[in-house]
Amino acid sequence: MKRLLLATGSLVLGTYTLFANGGAWQGGVLGTGSASASTKHLYTDVTIENEALKIDLHPEYAEVNVHYRMHNTGPKVDQDFFFPVERWGKNPDIDVQERTDIDQYQISVDGTELKWTDVAGGKQESSETSSGQFWKQNVSTIKSWKKSVIPFERNQTREVTIHYRGRYAENDESVSDDLHISDATFAYSLSPAATWKGPIGKGKIEINILHPEPEDVSMKKPKNRFRKLSDTHYEWQFENLKPKLADDIRIVAHSKYDSYPPYTLRGHQYFLDHTDYDATASSTLSPQGERNYDVVNIKADPQREVQTPWAEGVDGDGIGESITLDVKRPLPLYGILIRPGYEYGEDDIWWKNNRVAALEVTLNDEHTFTENIPDQRFERPHLIRVRDYTKPVNKVKLVIKGVHRGTQSHDTCISLVELRAPLAKKPEVHGAR
Repeated sequence: MKRLLLATGSLVLGTYTLFANGGAWQGGVLGTGSASASTKHLYTDVTIENEALKIDLHPEYAEVNVHYRMHNTGPKVDQDFFFPVERWGKNPDIDVQERTDIDQYQISVDGTELKWTDVAGGKQESSETSSGQFWKQNVSTIKSWKKSVIPFERNQTREVTIHYRGRYAENDESVSDDLHISDATFAYSLSPAATWKGPIGKGKIEINILHPEPEDVSMKKPKNRFRKLSDTHYEWQFENLKPKLADDIRIVAHSKYDSYPPYTLRGHQYFLDHTDYDATASSTLSPQGERNYDVVNIKADPQREVQTPWAEGVDGDGIGESITLDVKRPLPLYGILIRPGYEYGEDDIWWKNNRVAALEVTLNDEHTFTENIPDQRFERPHLIRVRDYTKPVNKVKLVIKGVHRGTQSHDTCISLVELRAPLAKKPEVHGAR
């Protein structure tokens, strides 16, 4: 995570990346929309007969799959295809920058993967990306495109598929231990499709919420287009759509919150995040030099000289090994925050060791459920939601039921376990000064 140390605190500028339908030329992107004057002399005979777009909202990123049926109504042509990316430029005051491109971008035509190149775009100052109460700065916006060339015969129909992952946009601040986290937003703009010939014949857009707080998701744009079919699934179907800026999609995947340890405040929700428990483990890996792997490590004390996780100590993957928490402050639980691997150090140590893939949770020896945990290194702790159980919890048992295997070691590690309790009223907090 990138941090800029200030006299009063620090600012974390999260990745801010906007994605859109592929266009026939470098126009029709967000600020210019489909009405860019520079596109008036351009022309294409290719139309979109059908578009199927699926957006899966994961805890920290969105996974996108879009399928176009494209038809050439004119003569044989090598058609340019521009997939736009609009993102923040580098902040010169921050030494460490997160990569702001998209991950795992692939484009294929009729099942065959197509080559693509990055094409630079313009840069402009944005007045919408400055942060909150501690820091004011406009950040440059860079437009770029991933360009491919799709050959079409006369009257040919081709199937075009694009897949990628994109991290959510955030604009965050910290002052000492206090955190001010903005909305985590995903954006996908339909309007560049207006550069193709005619309207989109038919389309279906699906939004699937795959993170543990679907009730926290809000559809900001477009207005009155999506139908909510369930708590985790939205759909929008259309015909003969010539998309405009008003049709561009903006989703808040996680709403903004403030953290004043041990309290977290989000809208009218208030939480106590604590490690006020005694922990015991069914087994523990033997110390290695100055590094120990005791279960107390799951409290993640920043004052420890050497930071290490808990690691189970049996042969194999540790399936069936467990941690038991005897809670000193019994409260109902909103959820359990966990870092399910060897968190400390570089990425390679994370991947070298086992990560928890499935965790059985038992509360008060009477309420049991299993959580499946994705195999990714989370920027923030993974939330395991507690549902359908409102009693104060004085005992928590966590049993390893599945693992994501490490590349070198089969020791299964857990770096953090915190308990999140809901509070009935807003706590009194005193922010850092």
